[in-house]
Amino acid sequence: MPRPSAEPQAPIDFERPTADAFGTAGCPHMAILLDSTDDVAPALASFYNLGLRRNGWLFHHSLPGKADEDREALTAAGLDVEALEQSGRLEVCELPLGNPPETWAQPWVPVVDKHLAEGYDAVWFSRFPIGGDDNLFQLALQYDRHWDDCFHGRSAVSLCVYIVGDLPQESQDARAGHLREIHDTTLKLGPDRRLSAMPRHEH
Repeated sequence: MPRPSAEPQAPIDFERPTADAFGTAGCPHMAILLDSTDDVAPALASFYNLGLRRNGWLFHHSLPGKADEDREALTAAGLDVEALEQSGRLEVCELPLGNPPETWAQPWVPVVDKHLAEGYDAVWFSRFPIGGDDNLFQLALQYDRHWDDCFHGRSAVSLCVYIVGDLPQESQDARAGHLREIHDTTLKLGPDRRLSAMPRHEH
């Protein structure tokens, strides 16, 4: 992910917009829609810092070969990656891309159980962003759906990141609708740097 802009920007507040999701789901499975890859590191740093305040253990999925780039971007956005990794509070892992959607989530269940046994209240997961390509979006939905099925009711908080700024509004709305079917809340970052939250849409 790219480093955040050097120009001062207002921090992204995750706590208030997600309060209802935590109240309803306990450990919500969330999605976030961003306009630009420039917003990814600030959003993830805010998400992970909220996890720290809530006694979470943090896990970041990077693309193959991108872990160090993600570390630098998250650090620049205000997450003390080096200290967290040294203390064992954060793991940055390059995610293998060959695992099929049906089986990719289950191996992370022991990770959650291990860190809950260490005294953490939940494991907080996030990952690299998914861009505008429709085929990639449809594939990511399959992975997200199996993740939702696997971790529903478990002490795992997750944030799935999508970039939609280059899409027409109709397509952005359609993607939000698909995401709302499998996420407890779907967040959208506005021009004012505030997050709006849309609850899960049940059929």
